[in-house]
Amino acid sequence: MIKDIKNFSLKNINKDQIFRSILFLIPLFGIVIKGILLQGFILNSDPYKLNFKLGFSGTRYCLGYYFAFTLIFLSFSLLFKGKGRVIYLFIIDLILTILTLVDLCYFRGFLTVPSVLILTQTANLDNLSGTILSLFSPYDLLFFIDFIIMAIYVFFTRKSYINRKKRAIKTFIATLIIPILFIAYVPFNLYVLGNKNVKNAYFFDNYDPTNTVKYFSPIGYHIMDAINVYKDSKPYELSNEEKTQINDYYKFKNENLKNNEYFGMAKGKNLIVIQVESLESFVMGQKINGKEITPVMDNLIKHGIYFPNIYEQVNEGTSSDSDLMVNTSMLPLRRGSTFFRYPVRDYNSMPRILDKNGYESVAIHPDKGSFWNYSKGLPGLGFENFIDFHSFNPDELVGMGLSDKTYFKQVVPMLEKLKQPFYGFTVTLTNHGPFDLPKNMRKLNLPDDLDKTEMGGYLESVHYTDEQIGNFLTELEKAGLLQNSIIAIVGDHTGVHKYYQSSIDSLKTKEPWFDDKGNPTVPLILYEPNSKVAPKTFDTVGGQIDIMPTLLYALGIPSSEYENTALGRNLLNTNRSYAVLNNGKVVGNLKDLTSEQIKLIEESPQMSDKMIRANYTH
Repeated sequence: MIKDIKNFSLKNINKDQIFRSILFLIPLFGIVIKGILLQGFILNSDPYKLNFKLGFSGTRYCLGYYFAFTLIFLSFSLLFKGKGRVIYLFIIDLILTILTLVDLCYFRGFLTVPSVLILTQTANLDNLSGTILSLFSPYDLLFFIDFIIMAIYVFFTRKSYINRKKRAIKTFIATLIIPILFIAYVPFNLYVLGNKNVKNAYFFDNYDPTNTVKYFSPIGYHIMDAINVYKDSKPYELSNEEKTQINDYYKFKNENLKNNEYFGMAKGKNLIVIQVESLESFVMGQKINGKEITPVMDNLIKHGIYFPNIYEQVNEGTSSDSDLMVNTSMLPLRRGSTFFRYPVRDYNSMPRILDKNGYESVAIHPDKGSFWNYSKGLPGLGFENFIDFHSFNPDELVGMGLSDKTYFKQVVPMLEKLKQPFYGFTVTLTNHGPFDLPKNMRKLNLPDDLDKTEMGGYLESVHYTDEQIGNFLTELEKAGLLQNSIIAIVGDHTGVHKYYQSSIDSLKTKEPWFDDKGNPTVPLILYEPNSKVAPKTFDTVGGQIDIMPTLLYALGIPSSEYENTALGRNLLNTNRSYAVLNNGKVVGNLKDLTSEQIKLIEESPQMSDKMIRANYTH
């Protein structure tokens, strides 16, 4: 009998089949583990460090979907013969590994995972190599261990499948269909049978990028994201219910207060906006190593109007989202960059409103027009003139492009050519991550342990940009433009705290003010030479969408021209102090707001998204 069992085993157990099965299992488990690794970074307080236990804890109830989505892609290897199957497994594993690493790096930069729409934004990679490299961690090498294991395994077992002449059609069909049925079970119950009580329904019911990538793995997320992007590409029409919500929002937001002394404080004057790259409020008024970090802007604050509590509201479009909000008082799209997806819309924007009031407008950008699609997006906001990198003499390049020094020096002659009053929208570039300002431009003489960090680099680059703003104002004065202008300085988004918080946390010695206490705020400074109003610092909490109504109020533009199209409010005349963050959280003083009003504010990002997609201006 023992002999019969032995003969049976030899007949029915094929060693080569076992080896081929193991070959299939290596990338299967490898890709699933990479999804767990991703969550080990994302769910950790420091996304540059791995907490595998936390990643497994966050995904263990979802691993069925991780295996199912991975099986779908690996199943196609069974259609190949011999070494073709091996090559396919390596290639698909590499593609899915790169996809996961892109998700991780993007999360480290933007605290969310990327949409497929980022594929339309490849122009943004130009000059970003330093920034991209700073988003990697040594722990990321773990994503490539399965390639080493698979390569060694293939080398020693290659005879078992290299000469395989047969495709595994039946196994392919089973490996493809079974996971599809598993994935489709819940949505079929939800959307076809109407069964809301089916297990795991909440995985499908509320789409959120970070949660979706956790529930379904990076592969499943990108499949669902592609489906949602396709849905969003269809023309969107607002329902009557959505229009009612918009009207309710404006009724709440418009306070209908009497004008105060700030209305028309700069009436008839030029407006020059300086949007400063990565400028955060925490650095204002501070000293390091006995030196003021931003002496020019600190002086402007003493003689102007200052709002230190402007919360960042950018989404996936980062800097371009700030351009959008400052000029339209609309919140950016929930998926993708607004400038890429909808570069031309009928916004009741600041350049268009000022045009009706006799202003000429120009947007002057140091980047190439293809970056964030500025060449279409800024004219799409209503700017009469758009000037980009190609109109400058690139005689000094730092980091991503034109140095702030050469940029501002060449901007002044461009503004001189405009008919007054004009609106000039200018943007700085040097203070961009990873904040590696050249040594010869560093003037704070920081100690080595700080100077070599991102925080040290940030302080140096902010100090440099501050000096160039001072030179810019001096040149404007020489050109006879400053006295007839109001200068608005705004940060486009936070910088060192947004991208390098873990680096700050690991500093051995640091000043107490290095920590922003979780407040992602950017400054708004209004400076008008010989102003008739007294300097003042407002503690009011606001957001970037509040900048346009505030500036228009200072210029004396009647609120009737924008109050029912701007989502933001005028911070120079308001009894409220709040802002909605990109994640829908409302911050500020909420004690005087009703639950219905707070809900309207919380839903304003989605509301703005629908308005932009529907090209709705009220």
